[in-house]
Amino acid sequence: MTSTSQEHDAAPAPPSAQPGVRAAFTRVWTPRLVAFGEFIDGYDLLVMGAALLFLKPDFALTSFEVGWLGAIAFIGTAVGLVVFGDLSDRFGRKVIFVVNLVFFVVASVASAFVTEVWQLMIARFLIGVAVGMDIPTSHAFLAEIAPKARRGRVAGSLPNLMWLGGAMTSVVIALALRPLTGQDTWRWLFGLAAVPALGVLIARQFLPESPRWLKAQGRHEDAKAVFEALGVEEPATVDAHGTRSYRDLFTKHAALRLAAVTCFFAFQSFGGAVATVAGPLVIESTGIGTGNSLYFSLAGFAVGFVAVALGATVIDRINRRALGIRACLGVFAAGVTLGLFGGRSSVVLLIAYVAYSFLTWFGPGVLAWVWSSEAFPTPVRGLGSGIAQAVTRLMIALNVVLVPTLLDRFGLRTIVLYACSYLVCALVVALSPFLATGGRELEEIHARRPVKT
Repeated sequence: MTSTSQEHDAAPAPPSAQPGVRAAFTRVWTPRLVAFGEFIDGYDLLVMGAALLFLKPDFALTSFEVGWLGAIAFIGTAVGLVVFGDLSDRFGRKVIFVVNLVFFVVASVASAFVTEVWQLMIARFLIGVAVGMDIPTSHAFLAEIAPKARRGRVAGSLPNLMWLGGAMTSVVIALALRPLTGQDTWRWLFGLAAVPALGVLIARQFLPESPRWLKAQGRHEDAKAVFEALGVEEPATVDAHGTRSYRDLFTKHAALRLAAVTCFFAFQSFGGAVATVAGPLVIESTGIGTGNSLYFSLAGFAVGFVAVALGATVIDRINRRALGIRACLGVFAAGVTLGLFGGRSSVVLLIAYVAYSFLTWFGPGVLAWVWSSEAFPTPVRGLGSGIAQAVTRLMIALNVVLVPTLLDRFGLRTIVLYACSYLVCALVVALSPFLATGGRELEEIHARRPVKT
């Protein structure tokens, strides 16, 4: 059989040739199953925040070890992001986000049975690599199948809702298991991550390849069939296929976008970690206890879920740059209040923490995902997104390494430092007119002439 015929056989048939159930499954479940990778990411990377509350006394961890155990998965993710973001551009989106889940299931089960800190470090690093395989691949896929009128919701709000759902699940399970499993709770938290990953692995076997990736490879008929199966209008033009080069990301035009998106995403995540992975440790530093810390963390994620859901109703209707600037300044104000006055009053602590979480997720948390999926042309979208996300994960790792030590020294005032990162985010958005991406096809966004707003 020739290569051409193999490629043709691999593509799904248009709806008219598919059984009705298969066509409906493809159209309804493709974006959800791709985005569900973020549920796994949210559960696993955020479960460490809860697990550390049990690991710390179980292994008599120092602040240094706590920091590195929290950070190591993010470092692994950074490695996976760059390597597999590039491979997803070369070999397709589907093959990578199926393979990564096999890797993830095995590493998750292994992490539940470690007996030494160094073993857990290795397991968590490998889990991070697996997560890094999925993020740029799924990220690119969602942007490439989303209609321009709903791309903010599909490529930004949907994966963030999934991510927060995973984060909340990790805390709920920690609270439910704690009375039953005691100090072994962390083992159950890590091992149970394999269950949803296995289910998604099975379901993803039935998904199509990204139509824009197919079209960029010159496989126009296959791409047309997938666009029809997904019920998405095929764009009139597509990013040209041919020889791809890393230099495509570092021309003057592309490098500016890469720098802006990477800077915004990285600083947003550095400050946002206060309400996510470092949340339980931050709240525990006030002396309210482990159980209350978990409830505060759960409340923060629930507020974030509501914020993303509300943001989804407006993200494709309003000026995204204005939203980004105002929300970032709001998070900064909430962070300063939390850091300076949260330790004096439980009411102020609660209100400031809720405001910090809500504004983070309503604006910059989602916008970072949307912009990093829109900023790059199809042939290098996975790599570009991977680079932006890799730097982001390293910033989160730095945050997690620093938080235990800084909290020991400065207490809740540490939050003021992290809140300042949102001033940087606001400045980046103000200086980047090309971030006005709403209502435009991906191919239009990559035009050389920025849009004036």
